[in-house]
Amino acid sequence: MAQNDDILKGRFISRILREEGQNIEQAKLREVSKFASRNLFAARYANNDSKLTMTHPIALRFIDMKTRQTKKGKIRKKSHPVHNKIVMGHANNIVRRVSFEYTSAMKESLLKDFPQTI
Repeated sequence: MAQNDDILKGRFISRILREEGQNIEQAKLREVSKFASRNLFAARYANNDSKLTMTHPIALRFIDMKTRQTKKGKIRKKSHPVHNKIVMGHANNIVRRVSFEYTSAMKESLLKDFPQTI
């Protein structure tokens, strides 16, 4: 029985990571599309069972910065919150959902989705 519960927990975490990865990508595209081409800065995410991996162009990281250090000194610039604010906000959602959404109703839902392996 404990092994079945571990399998359900793994599937639950994988589902949460997949959903939040999609939410992060949509939020980034919404913010970036306000000032640039969506395709230029599209983030990509990959989800294996227990890890969410995001890749994005390095230019997206520079857009998020408020200052840059150059040879002539520190330069202040307009920042667009397209990376840190979005990622950290969704990281909090992931922690909250994993902590509180694994209930008996969720277990039953997972069993309905994957009845053949348990």
